Amino acid sequence: MFRLVVLASMFLANCSGENKEMLIIHSEDPDLQTEENRKIQFEGTHNTRELGGYKTTDGKTIKWGKLYRSDKLENLTDADLDYFNALNIREVIDFRSDQEVSEEPDRLPEGINYKRIPIAADAAMRPYVESVLRNELEMDLGILLVEANEDFVLKYHKEYRDFLLTMSETDQPKLFHCTAGKDRAGFAAALLLLALGVSKETVLEDYMKTNAANADYVNSYLGKVKALSLFQADVEKLRPVMGVEERYILKAFETIENRYGSIEAYLTRGLNLSAETLEKLKANYLES
Repeated sequence: MFRLVVLASMFLANCSGENKEMLIIHSEDPDLQTEENRKIQFEGTHNTRELGGYKTTDGKTIKWGKLYRSDKLENLTDADLDYFNALNIREVIDFRSDQEVSEEPDRLPEGINYKRIPIAADAAMRPYVESVLRNELEMDLGILLVEANEDFVLKYHKEYRDFLLTMSETDQPKLFHCTAGKDRAGFAAALLLLALGVSKETVLEDYMKTNAANADYVNSYLGKVKALSLFQADVEKLRPVMGVEERYILKAFETIENRYGSIEAYLTRGLNLSAETLEKLKANYLES
């Protein structure tokens, strides 16, 4: 009840009358547990999403209000921090590198269990922006993210094992993120959903939702780059690395199949996760 009162006051305080999304807590109202309400309306992020409600292949459902994926949390506002607390998120996992964290540290409410699992596999945008501004970029930048998703499978066993172990430890609501919330966190979300028994088709659908969540931000960013070029640069060449494409995560699936034969084998042999850990994950996040 306390969180509902807080939420109502937050909404009224932040509502200016135009285009203000209602802040919601899925776990406290089944009527809000819908696809159109999946995005979390923080003012300081653009790709924070709830993972509740997805169905597993054996007919179970992921609990609402337990799992969140996001982009960086550096710009959370005071209102966001109140909303964060109202969502009852108690743990944050940050996949960003030491340099990223140093330059843009998360802003979090007090008392949050913050854990870093650094994965230094994010392509820096600046060199490519400069190439676009000079009209010198010839390559398909999407290839970088195809290769990154292959690397997630082959080179980051320890990190993604640590992630799933952390997720299995408690059933407290958790949020995990990287910088844009789409590559390192995108593979993490895919891996977690697959471990819980969600189909690849549903995982792919969740993965692709980044483009809708990020659309305004990406269009604004590309507009600024185009203006810097005096409207001469082909800024669409940058779009592949600012969003997601099916080929990115499909490369991860293909690499898992080729190297391990199945997602189950990847989890147990590649990541060395026990059957007990995988059962704990399901117990934590699936409706009984």
